[in-house]
Amino acid sequence: MASIAKFLADREIALISLDLDDTLIDTDAGSVARLEAAVRRVHEVDPHVDPARTRAAFEAGMLANPVTVGRMPAFADALGVARDSEVAVAARDAYNAIILDVLEWVEGAEAILAPLRARYRLAIVTNGATDFQWPKVRKFGLQDLVDYVIVSGDYGVRKPDPAIFEHLLAKAGADAARTAHVGDSIHTDVAGARAAGLTAVWYPPRHREHDDPGEHTPHAVIETLADLLD
Repeated sequence: MASIAKFLADREIALISLDLDDTLIDTDAGSVARLEAAVRRVHEVDPHVDPARTRAAFEAGMLANPVTVGRMPAFADALGVARDSEVAVAARDAYNAIILDVLEWVEGAEAILAPLRARYRLAIVTNGATDFQWPKVRKFGLQDLVDYVIVSGDYGVRKPDPAIFEHLLAKAGADAARTAHVGDSIHTDVAGARAAGLTAVWYPPRHREHDDPGEHTPHAVIETLADLLD
């Protein structure tokens, strides 16, 4: 394939939307610290839990695909407790409590936004609860670095439902045929973008096994976010 920039130009792309977690913000990088916090909380809530069980839960959480399975559901299942039990809820709260402290930019993401915005209108389309995703956006000042922010919790729809992209298109007054979406998940980003008629650009995850594209083949694949300009 020719350069991604030429590919986008040939398609007359005018608006690029970007996933948040593990596309702009490296959420997966903090998984070890977050799961360690969950383990500590389990032992505080129930001091009689066998450490072998929490080790197994930690390992299951690390191995789980955070998009299709979820690290904390896998953690609770391996721990042998109901996902809505007191222990599981306390562990999940501990896991989530430190997320803002451990978040970092994906390498190259901060530097790419200004030159990318000089060429395209930019948006963020992210899954997640309103009170969970907006603090991430604000921590990195992303609301000032892009033109539109669409958080699934604000609209009651999640990727891969094409309706979330339709909210973006309506807000931006944009055409699907001239909009591209970039994200790390085949199941949510690529599948959702394609269903909405957008150009789907896959940015494979760095910290977990790659999804099998299956029927959701991306239109293009990038190795770094800088590829969008080259």
